[in-house]
Amino acid sequence: MKKPHPIDVIGGIATAAVAGATAATLADHDVGVLTILAVALSMLSTGLMITAQFAKAATTEVYRCSAQGCAVEIRATRNHAPERLAVLRDVATDHSRHGSAGV
Repeated sequence: MKKPHPIDVIGGIATAAVAGATAATLADHDVGVLTILAVALSMLSTGLMITAQFAKAATTEVYRCSAQGCAVEIRATRNHAPERLAVLRDVATDHSRHGSAGV
């Protein structure tokens, strides 16, 4: 299993804390159990999804062609081998290797 990114850990803890505090507050106001469960699960789902998007953004490299008008763009996660990332960077930045594929 892959080691979690620190953003995943921090986001998961923060999401759980906020969802737990909200559930406790709802319980203090005599809200029904099913409603509390629905709210807590919704908050957990949303918080973890947002956290995953932040982690993905933090671990993604974007390589773009520098040629005027060329729209070629390659996105790669940093968990690839450095050799593979170098190949992708070379393909994206060398306009002669991809021509007008991005137009």
